[in-house]
Amino acid sequence: MGVFFGRYVRNGPKGQGGNVFKGIKAAQPLRTVSSALVLLAAMMMLVTGRAAAEEMQPAATGRNVAKALLLDAARAGERIVAVGERGIVLYSDDEGASWSQGQVPLDTTLTSVAFADERRGWATGHDAAILATQDGGENWEVQLWEPDLDIPLLDVSFQSPTSGFAVGGRGNLFRTQDGGATWTNQVLLTRDEFDSHLFGIGQAPSGSYFLASEQGVLYRSDDGGTNWVQLDSPYHGSFFGVTFAPEGRVIAFAMLGHVAVSDDNGETWQMVPTGTDKSFMSATVTSAGNIVLAGLDGVVAITRDGGQSFEIHGQPSRRKFSRLLPTRDGAWLAFGEAGVKRITLDVK
Repeated sequence: MGVFFGRYVRNGPKGQGGNVFKGIKAAQPLRTVSSALVLLAAMMMLVTGRAAAEEMQPAATGRNVAKALLLDAARAGERIVAVGERGIVLYSDDEGASWSQGQVPLDTTLTSVAFADERRGWATGHDAAILATQDGGENWEVQLWEPDLDIPLLDVSFQSPTSGFAVGGRGNLFRTQDGGATWTNQVLLTRDEFDSHLFGIGQAPSGSYFLASEQGVLYRSDDGGTNWVQLDSPYHGSFFGVTFAPEGRVIAFAMLGHVAVSDDNGETWQMVPTGTDKSFMSATVTSAGNIVLAGLDGVVAITRDGGQSFEIHGQPSRRKFSRLLPTRDGAWLAFGEAGVKRITLDVK
């Protein structure tokens, strides 16, 4: 079920009368989860009583940015853009052979990035941060930054240059219909009035939106994100994201190697064994329709049949991957610990 708690509008710089926020409950420390989920901990800033940032500081720079923790990456046309700790944004125009750093006015950890086209993109991060770029990731501006909320935003999705969502801690779901000039906040509560953390959002071929959340909570919206219903879930651990097979199957991936699939737009679900107990952090759908899940400790799960079965592949380095992207020459880029690594996967 969707519960509308407030509205946030940012029309100008903070401190100049441009920020209005009404109706949301006071910020509270985030709940903690398993310390074994290192990448998730980095995304969630799982520290109780963390003091909010007092003023904006530009992103970290220097020679070490190439080895920073990177939490997400996306394509902006032919360019690859990655985001991570301390506000670092890296972009590559040669399929990951070399990287340049974008100009970011905020040093908060960035957790997710998405592009509506080759130039217009958005990134989310800690302190309820939403940043936007108009030049493919070279320069960024802050659209939303509310450190007093004490929540991270963990995923961003744009279906067009004007319509998008950003989701995160304690059920916060921000929505824009004007390219981020204004953001409206919905706080989703479960059936038992629990404000579970929202980890991932995606749009199915059916047009419905799906949300992945903690404690086995899954949501669906059939009206473009205005109203949400909580679905009956087959699993009670945290779902970290949703992806979709080309024929429409909904695939929700979770902690400890769990995957749930639905062939009726989320009405019913079944668990699919994957052969691993490593948590899955992201999904990539290839041009051939195969799906690749990035897991902790270098585990990669590949499904070539739309989620009916999975092959498990391990990487010798056992690095924790947050995102995998294919390159034009058939290799893959693995983003996570110590930056980006080029790996080989037998999947197209």
